[in-house]
Amino acid sequence: MLVRVRFDLDTLKRLAQFAAQRIGEDRIPQVAGSLTFTTMLALVPLATVAFALFTAFPIFSSFQASLQFFLADHLMPAQLNDQIFKYLNQFASKAKGLTTIGMIILFVTAVMTMMTVESAFNVIWRVRKARPVAQRILVYWAIITLGPILIGVSLSISSYVFTQSMSFSAAQRITPLIEWALASASLPFTMLAFTILYVYLPNCRVEWRDAVVGGVIAAVAFELAKRGFGYYVRRIPTYTAVYGAFAAVPLFLLWMYLCWFITLTGAMIASALPAIRIGQFHRPVFYGSNLFDSLELLARLCEAREGGRRGYTMPELARMLRRDKDTTLMLLQRLEEIEWIARLEEDHTGPHFVLLANPAQVTVQRLYDLFVIDRAELTYQLELDSTRVDGGMLLAALDNDQLKVTLAALLASRAAARAARPGDGERAAASMPHQAA
Repeated sequence: MLVRVRFDLDTLKRLAQFAAQRIGEDRIPQVAGSLTFTTMLALVPLATVAFALFTAFPIFSSFQASLQFFLADHLMPAQLNDQIFKYLNQFASKAKGLTTIGMIILFVTAVMTMMTVESAFNVIWRVRKARPVAQRILVYWAIITLGPILIGVSLSISSYVFTQSMSFSAAQRITPLIEWALASASLPFTMLAFTILYVYLPNCRVEWRDAVVGGVIAAVAFELAKRGFGYYVRRIPTYTAVYGAFAAVPLFLLWMYLCWFITLTGAMIASALPAIRIGQFHRPVFYGSNLFDSLELLARLCEAREGGRRGYTMPELARMLRRDKDTTLMLLQRLEEIEWIARLEEDHTGPHFVLLANPAQVTVQRLYDLFVIDRAELTYQLELDSTRVDGGMLLAALDNDQLKVTLAALLASRAAARAARPGDGERAAASMPHQAA
């Protein structure tokens, strides 16, 4: 059972540290820069393949203008629209004269860009296995070909409905509230686009509630960044003064970097929400945390055995420990190697892990040697002639009798302490956000 979150200064501090750690682990600034460069290389191929469909099928030609107008109005600040789309149309028109081999190379470039984006999302969601190549190519081809057509149809219909509705109220004065609502009409579509991107692009199951939160945050940040960037370009013409007529290129690169940074940050938020819900930010990784977590894991399995349960699955143990799945899986594998636990393959819910060892024989010293110090390797290194420290004295110091305390003794001592102070358990659980039962 999860208790209500109590946000205090320490909680906010740990949450900020957790977010900064995730941004560093996922290398979001560096990946955003890499995707900016890759997008620049693939922008013309993507535009060529997409807009070539409108030319090949005259029935869709009217949708091209709607798509270009929408992208110009909502994808970037107005100050960059004319020049950027002028360049894109010029490049795309010249690319139409390419041979079949040239078009294949353009398509491969576009697909490689989408593969790079998917790989970045898989890293953020800690996915180690990508989709099969054939499946990825089919999905990318559908996005590149059907995406512009469907968007164009939707925008044409929306534009028609909007024009008809405005014709009825042309004689009425538009209030500032209505004007603001019309200016922000694209926000729901942007939220939907980010949400769908976060749900379907990673090669894992993403809950819709997490994707929606990430999509809303990314969409709002995108709209604010667009207006702020437009204000910067309009009011502080630094790049125009330095680059002159070529200012659109570095400004577009900067804007594209901001777009990718916002997109990846929204993905990071969506991927981190499950960890935030279980309070993982309250359990940072520290020196000795594996020793502590292994004891907690064994204690949970001991309680399950005494309660007649069939053990726990890896996701259940990860929630109890408030650790990510990779760390939990590493602990389980190490404990399996020494045959203290075992996995039971029973049903579709996945393997259940059960305790094999006797808690009265599980010592802290064994776990200390397993997760803190590799005593065998340390002994070998201390026997080398190049070693300057006394190996025998160091090993004797590490041979602490107090580490021979057993798991059963630790559990009994904790239970006795709780029984001696009735009510402390409830107060402690209430003071610790996301405490799992």
